[in-house]
Amino acid sequence: MPNDEYWQAIAERDLSYDFKFYYGVKTTKVFCKPSCKTKAPLRKNVVYFDDISTACQSGFQACKRCKPECNTNQDRTLVKFLLVCRKIEEHDDGPLTALQLADSIGLTQYQLQRLFKKYLDVTPKRYIDQIQLTSLKKNLRNKGSVTDAIFESGIESSSVIYGRMNNHLGMTPKKYRDGGDGVRISYALATTDLGLVLIAATDKGLSFLQFGKNKHQLLAQLVSEYPRAEIELMPSDNKEQLNKWLTLLNLYIDGTSIDLNIPVDVRGTAFQKKVWDFLRSIPYGEVRSYGEIANAIGSPKAYRAVANACAGNNVALVIPCHRVIRGDGALGGYRWGEGRKRVIIDLERQAKTRKNDTSEVTNNYS
Repeated sequence: MPNDEYWQAIAERDLSYDFKFYYGVKTTKVFCKPSCKTKAPLRKNVVYFDDISTACQSGFQACKRCKPECNTNQDRTLVKFLLVCRKIEEHDDGPLTALQLADSIGLTQYQLQRLFKKYLDVTPKRYIDQIQLTSLKKNLRNKGSVTDAIFESGIESSSVIYGRMNNHLGMTPKKYRDGGDGVRISYALATTDLGLVLIAATDKGLSFLQFGKNKHQLLAQLVSEYPRAEIELMPSDNKEQLNKWLTLLNLYIDGTSIDLNIPVDVRGTAFQKKVWDFLRSIPYGEVRSYGEIANAIGSPKAYRAVANACAGNNVALVIPCHRVIRGDGALGGYRWGEGRKRVIIDLERQAKTRKNDTSEVTNNYS
């Protein structure tokens, strides 16, 4: 790969590039995986390695945070799977077959088939079909010619659209364990007006609610956040509870309900949990600044730490970090996009105004 691609993987902390290469920092003599969460170094100080032994022979020591030398073969399998998904989604050079895909990453078709069966209960061909169908829908909206839209989606012919492309992708991710510390997390995916969402929970409550562009990236984020958990698709006996949460979520997003009183089970430092508890006490339709929250929790100088705690929130909406803005009134950052933050703040304010207007009318008639 060219150095630009290596550097982009480091800058984005891209999990799918782990084990494909390692990078060392000349000033610290430490080497890391591309997904390491330490502060990104200056590009001029970075050197790249193909494997761990080369890094060690060059006088670099393993990072104590990402521990590149301590990962298992199962980690490598997941990373390879994510890389395959990335290749499928980024492919834009005509039709793509499972054989071409396997050859491009040095696998046999049988090995590729097993990889998809391990993490998705679909064949590589079915997954390629779904990505092409998604691309086709997008291209049909943006292209003047249907023929151009079909070709740029990688579909061989229009007849395919009425055949296999009409099949829905049934994804059933199977159990994945890394370390196995006894924590069991069930997850499900759903589409909302705010975009695709992945919801995951333990038996104690919600532990992950994030928006994203596609399924495999959201799953990668979940695994990255809870690498020692047993992660599985929401079992059928828990779907009733999940459906209740999804109903609450959709009612909240369309402004029908202000209730998102869902129990949470999240990891965090004592300070983070203090901030998150305060966020849940901010009234619906109102906002607070980072400085106001720092004062309220008794740490007036810790407004930057408050901002970091908001950024570390893995449960969107239920822990309402969208209700925190900068002291000058600007929106400030939001890990799911400032545009989405503005939409949420506006819908809360509008729903609150409607509720107040309704209450006033009711009081006038009573």
